[in-house]
Amino acid sequence: MNFWNNFKKDEQLLISHRGLRSLRAENTMAAFKQVIGTYKIVEFDVAFTKDGIAVIIHDDTLERTSNVKEFEEFKKPYKVVDYTYEQLLNLDFSSWFIKEDPFNTIKENKVSLEDLKKEQIEKIPTLKELLLFLKENNIFANIEIKDLENTNFHEIAAKEVLKIVDETKMQNKVIISSFNHTYLKQINNLNPNIDIAALQENKHPKDLINYLKSLNVKNYNCDFEITDEALVKKLIDAGFYVNVYTVNKKEDIEKLFNWGVKSVFTDY
Repeated sequence: MNFWNNFKKDEQLLISHRGLRSLRAENTMAAFKQVIGTYKIVEFDVAFTKDGIAVIIHDDTLERTSNVKEFEEFKKPYKVVDYTYEQLLNLDFSSWFIKEDPFNTIKENKVSLEDLKKEQIEKIPTLKELLLFLKENNIFANIEIKDLENTNFHEIAAKEVLKIVDETKMQNKVIISSFNHTYLKQINNLNPNIDIAALQENKHPKDLINYLKSLNVKNYNCDFEITDEALVKKLIDAGFYVNVYTVNKKEDIEKLFNWGVKSVFTDY
């Protein structure tokens, strides 16, 4: 099944980036709960713990989005793959949001500081936990598998993510993307019915159309910085869906939709 068949034929969609991360700490269940009733699709990142649990986190280290420095058992460079899931459950993945106010939403009173302080501390979610939550709330997903090339999970990441998608019966409700296009080939070999997306930044691959065809992808998820109208038209004419990240200005989003972009990833 084509992922986009879940929506109206000409519908252009906003995708919530790492949950609604301007309102709650990114990639936490609190951020994903903010999506309900606002967005139909959410994007998030998957990495692995030392004991092979698929967890939701963007960085390959724990420093930016947790209080890892407060614990003696964790050592620099605080890599996610160096610690078990049980160890990661000791960490607070939400309080940094109050301290950093990364989008000035607390300062601008778009988010209540009192409400944030009343909420429970967020732990790192697992992929299975999140997919079950999305299924229950009829929300679709763009799953990004982080590039795990220098870890023990490089060879098995795609297979493990697919296994969890199968277990949660979310096969028709997900697109799986990655900057590491080897994973896309592996997914296509394991289950050609799962939609996949090539993630790209900095510059486009040479002979882009034929390259994307060689990956058997229907979707090209490209950085706004390297996207222009001619590129979008070329991709659409060749039968691809163009999905652009990460765009937070209304006029830029409108421009992309006018060009024919299928979806736009946003923090707001």
